[in-house]
Amino acid sequence: MCYNKPLTASIKTVLINPPNPDPPPSYFGPPYGLSLLGAILERAGHPVQGRDCDRWTRAEILDRIPAAVRRAAADVVGISCQSSNRWSALALADEVKSARPGAAVVIGGPFATVAPEFVLERSRADFVAIGDGEETLLELVEALRDGRPARGVRGLAFRAGGVRRSAARGPFRDLDSLPYPAFHLFDASRQLERFGRPPAPLPDTAAGRRAVAVHSSLMVLGSRGCVHRCVFCPMSGQRCPVRRHSPEYFVGLAAHLARRYGARQLIFGDNYFTLDRAWVREVCDRLARRGTAFDWICMTRPDAVEPDLLRRMARAGCREISYGLESGSPAVQKRILKNLRPDRVAPALAATRRAGISSVLMLMVGSPGESRRTVRETAGFCRGLEPDRILIQPTRVYPGTALHDLADRQGAIPEGFYDREDPHAPPYTGERGLAELAGLRQMLQPRTVYLSVSARIGSAPLGRLLALAALRAERMVLGGGEPLLRRDLPALLDLGRRLQVHGLWLHTTGRPLARLRDFAPLLRDDLVRGIVVPLSSPEAASRETRLGMLRWRKAGGSIEVWAWLDRGSVARLPEWLRWLARHGVSRVLFIRGRSPAGWDGPSGRGRPSLRDSALALRSVRPLAERLGLSAASFGFPERLAPDRDFPRAESRRVFDEALSARGEPAALGGG
Repeated sequence: MCYNKPLTASIKTVLINPPNPDPPPSYFGPPYGLSLLGAILERAGHPVQGRDCDRWTRAEILDRIPAAVRRAAADVVGISCQSSNRWSALALADEVKSARPGAAVVIGGPFATVAPEFVLERSRADFVAIGDGEETLLELVEALRDGRPARGVRGLAFRAGGVRRSAARGPFRDLDSLPYPAFHLFDASRQLERFGRPPAPLPDTAAGRRAVAVHSSLMVLGSRGCVHRCVFCPMSGQRCPVRRHSPEYFVGLAAHLARRYGARQLIFGDNYFTLDRAWVREVCDRLARRGTAFDWICMTRPDAVEPDLLRRMARAGCREISYGLESGSPAVQKRILKNLRPDRVAPALAATRRAGISSVLMLMVGSPGESRRTVRETAGFCRGLEPDRILIQPTRVYPGTALHDLADRQGAIPEGFYDREDPHAPPYTGERGLAELAGLRQMLQPRTVYLSVSARIGSAPLGRLLALAALRAERMVLGGGEPLLRRDLPALLDLGRRLQVHGLWLHTTGRPLARLRDFAPLLRDDLVRGIVVPLSSPEAASRETRLGMLRWRKAGGSIEVWAWLDRGSVARLPEWLRWLARHGVSRVLFIRGRSPAGWDGPSGRGRPSLRDSALALRSVRPLAERLGLSAASFGFPERLAPDRDFPRAESRRVFDEALSARGEPAALGGG
C-alpha cells in the first residue's frame, strides 16, 4: 500500500479504543498506549484524533465510528486490541475498511502482539503492530506518506500471499525521549468530571484504617518490564529488560497530568513500583519538595518495602498500596514462580498502616498446585493480616503468559476458544475441573463488613460508617436492629448510590417487607442485594415473616437465613432445608451461639450438643446441594465439624470485620 503524497504532507490518523465488555466502575484515564502514540504523531506534525469507546457498546461503535473516520478523512486508523475486546476490534476494522477503503487499518495492543496471524486472518485490517509501538507506528505512517513499502518497517505483520512478518523490533528503551501522553485526544478532563463521585464522608477517628478506593483518576507509568516471571503475568512470556523513566521525568509527567487535567488522584501503574527502591526514594523526595496537590496509589510486592521507604511514600502523597500475595501456600508460590518471602507480608502490612497508607491484599484461587489444603493454608496465613481491602480473583489464563503455554500443553484451552464471543479469559483448568475450582473459590471468601443500626452514638453517624464500609468491602450487612424501620433509610440509600455501593444486605425479621408496597427503592441500581433473616425454626417464622420473604424473592431480591440451632431443629434439619428452599432462600448459615456479627439471635429450646449438631449438618449436606442451597455453619470447632464435612464460615471468612460506632474496624476473622 502506497500513498504517493509529497514528502511535506502529513498523515491524518484516528486512534480508537474499542469497548470494554466489563468496564470498571471507576475511570482510570484514557488508554495510555494510544495516548503515547498520539503524542508521538502530533510531535512529528501529523494530525491525530482519538476515540475512547471503553464504555460504549459494540453496536454503538459500529454505528458511529466508521462515519467519524470517513468525516475525518483518515489516512491511518489505529485500533487497540486486547483479548477481552478482540471481536469488537476486528469487527470495527472491517467496518472502517468499508467506510474508508483507502485508509490503512493498524491493530496493536496485547492480544494483537501475541496473535497477529489470528487478527489478520479474521479481519480486513492491513497491519498488526507487534510489541512496543512507539517507533513502529511513526515509521509506518511516514513510510505510507513517502510511498515506501511497509514491509521495511520492523515490528509489523501484514498480508503478502499469507500473513508475513517484517524484521522483529526490540523493546523500546529510551523512555525519557517520549513526549507526555496526549490524554487531551480522549477528552480526559471531561471524563474525570463525568465519572467522579463525591468524597466519602469518613470519620476522622478511622485515619490510617481505611481504603482509598480511587475513582476518576489518571494512570501514570514509570517503567516497563519486570525481573520476575510470575506465570500468570503477561510479562512472563517476554524477555524484556526493565526500562525506567528518570525520577525527574516521572515526577514532571505526574505533575503535568494532574495540573493540566485537574486530577486529584493518580495511579502509578507499574506492576512492581518499588523494584528499584533508590529510584522510589528520589521520586518521593522530588514529589515532597514540589508539594504536589494530588494523592497517588501504587502496586508492589510485600517483600519490597520497609518502614523508612513507606514513610517517604506517605509524605509524598501515597495513600494506598496494593500488594500481590496471590497465595499463602509455599507450594503454590513455587509453582507460580512468585518466589515471595512469606515472613515479610505481615510486617509490610503493619508498617504500611503505621505510615498512614491503606493496604490492599490481592489473592488468586485456582493456580497450578492449588488444592483444598493450599487454600486452607492461604486462609490461615491471612488470618490476622487485616488489610484495608482484599481482592480475591480466580486464576485466569491470558494469552502471552507462561500459564497460557502450560494450559495449552495440558489441553486446558478449549478448542476454538478465541473464535468465541466470550470476553473473559478462561480459568486455569489444567489440574482441576470447573466444579472443583468453584468449590475451591468458595473456601476463601471476600470481606463482609457488619454495621449496626444503633451506631448513632459517638463521632460517626451511620452514613459515615456506610461510606467507610463501602471502601473496605463489596458486601455490607446492616443490622443489629430493624433497618427497614429507620426513618432515615431513604437518605441512607441515596448516599449508598452516590458512593456506588452494590452489595448492601439488610438484617431483618422480614416482617416490615410484608407491609411494604413498593420494593423498587430498595432494589433500584442493584444497591441492596438481599436480606438476612434470623430464624430459630420454620415454626418460629411468623406469617408476616413468611409473606415478606416470599414477596421479596418475587421482587428479585436474594435471601440468606441465619438459622439458630436448638435441640428440636437439629432433629428436623431436612424438613427445615425444604422449607427454606420453598421460601426462596439461596443461602443458609446454621449458627450455634452468637451470630458472625455478634448480634443476638432468636431464643430457642436449649443448645443441642456439638456432636449431635455436627453429625446432623454432615448428614444433610447432600440434600442442601440438591435443593440449590449454599449452606455453611458458624460456631462449631474445627475438630468436631471440619470444613471438609460441612463448610465452616470461620474457615472461609477470615477477612470479615465489624465497624464500631466510632468507625474503627474490628476483625472478626474466624478461628
